[in-house]
Amino acid sequence: MSLLNFFKGENKTQVTRYSKLYDRLSSEYKDLSEKELVIASCVAGLLARVAYVDFNLDPNESKEIERVLSQWKFNFSIDSKHVSQMAIKHIKDMAGLENHLYVHPLKEILSKEERYSILQSLFLVAASDGSVESIESEEIRLIAKGLELSNQHFIAARAEVSEFLKSLQ
Repeated sequence: MSLLNFFKGENKTQVTRYSKLYDRLSSEYKDLSEKELVIASCVAGLLARVAYVDFNLDPNESKEIERVLSQWKFNFSIDSKHVSQMAIKHIKDMAGLENHLYVHPLKEILSKEERYSILQSLFLVAASDGSVESIESEEIRLIAKGLELSNQHFIAARAEVSEFLKSLQ
């Protein structure tokens, strides 16, 4: 399945069920291309997923999602506060999703370096509440595999927040 058909999909029912954030973004950011919408929704979705994987959303995690989105080097401009709020609003819906719904399009569009930046961003969000829980770290490990990054990428990104790793405390 090609990138541009991923969210349109051959099975519209499945796509509609899993792409609420994409749908919201596309209705509010009509000037963005489909590729830009996919990147924004997938990155925001992954950030929100890691923040809520422990079923607790700390206010610092919400702020960090917004900050990370504002600093992530998109090739377009988005209102990071608004997009982070949209992603957070849909966290409960996204919590049950399989990561491949967000990682599959990203591994097709982004370079390995850009995908590694996502890992770094995910660890920043996980650490923003003062500790990286084991469940957050394991979720990021699964995302790294889905993004086709090596275990070395995962270890290097995790090392950047080592003082916050709950397993080391």
